[in-house]
Amino acid sequence: MMTNQENVLRPLLDYLAIGRHPEEQTWQGWHICPIIGGRNNLLYRVTNGAGDFAVKFTIRDARDRAGREFGALTALQQAGLSLAPVPVLLDRDSYALPVVVQTWIEGENVDAAPKTDAAWEALVRYLAALHTVTPDKVAVDLQTATINAYNATEGRQLVQQHTAYIPQEERPESLREILRRFEEMYLPDWPDRVVRLLRLDCNTLNFIHNSGEWASVDWENSGWGDPAFEIADWMMHAAYLDVPASRWQWVTDLYCRLVDDATMSVRIWTYYKITTVWWVVRMARYLYEMPRGLDVRLVNWSEAWLDDVRWKYEHYLHLAEAALS
Repeated sequence: MMTNQENVLRPLLDYLAIGRHPEEQTWQGWHICPIIGGRNNLLYRVTNGAGDFAVKFTIRDARDRAGREFGALTALQQAGLSLAPVPVLLDRDSYALPVVVQTWIEGENVDAAPKTDAAWEALVRYLAALHTVTPDKVAVDLQTATINAYNATEGRQLVQQHTAYIPQEERPESLREILRRFEEMYLPDWPDRVVRLLRLDCNTLNFIHNSGEWASVDWENSGWGDPAFEIADWMMHAAYLDVPASRWQWVTDLYCRLVDDATMSVRIWTYYKITTVWWVVRMARYLYEMPRGLDVRLVNWSEAWLDDVRWKYEHYLHLAEAALS
């Protein structure tokens, strides 16, 4: 049986699902505002007397993006953490694209890395709070996060999996060399498997500040994983490429003080080396797939995107060379 909210939302979803709606409009009492951003979804802010919601239609793929997002938001609610929107509705089957509906979070979004120690500390504490969610605390069947490893061996496998998408003859010499060095490098291991809720994709655009509190949106990569991997992945995110190494040392030192985990530091820095190489491979994969039309998104790639990826490939290559030296 449908809930009252679903009864109210269903006609709107039927309308939004029939095509793209690039212009702000009013429809049957709903104010509809398209939100431009991600390449894998169609996002709208919809408002009427029933409430203020975000409606996200996601690309249909094996990742189950809508399901991941709804599951993570549900887990946070069950854990009693107000760190994200409240989940309202998930429908994977009724439309051409899966859809997830959640409450809209009002607040300030600053599309830049933090500028002060206090702002950095707020983000570190946010992630530390998120990482208190464990499988035994919630009754949600979540998948493993889309990018994750629980040890060095799995990290190497993650790199190998993405490398396999690039034919041998299409791999640039710089990629071949960094992969050779990576294969020869010793990486430490640890005995315990640490499982926490990860959001992944710590893009600055995903964090919302409201009345002294932080929340985040866009959970379509979320799932269970090692929190140390999330910190390393955060360090590699393209939105933070100008952040100096000294700041990341400061971040990891603070995070390690906030959590009770004896191997956290060694895990973070091991994953850091792995993720530098992973991002070199990921950029090389984009450079192979994008011109051939092999990376299909809801929003098409542009020539500017291709130039940006070329630049990022060189940037990540330099980071990997330094990390593996």
